[in-house]
Amino acid sequence: MRDELLLPVTRDAVLYLLLAALCLVTALRFVKRALAPIGVIAGAVAAAAVVAFTVALALFFLVAAAIRLT
Repeated sequence: MRDELLLPVTRDAVLYLLLAALCLVTALRFVKRALAPIGVIAGAVAAAAVVAFTVALALFFLVAAAIRLT
């Protein structure tokens, strides 16, 4: 009776909690693997954005220089 008061959790509930923890740890390991290629893609997209921005800025300065020279 005293053990039931101290630990009102059934053995089934403990088993379910352990299985849930195992599933979450496994999921986290595979999420890291799944997201690894996205990091490469995100880096490529960021590089392309920087290239597009700098080319647009260079064109802006060329137009500004052409207007200033006329």
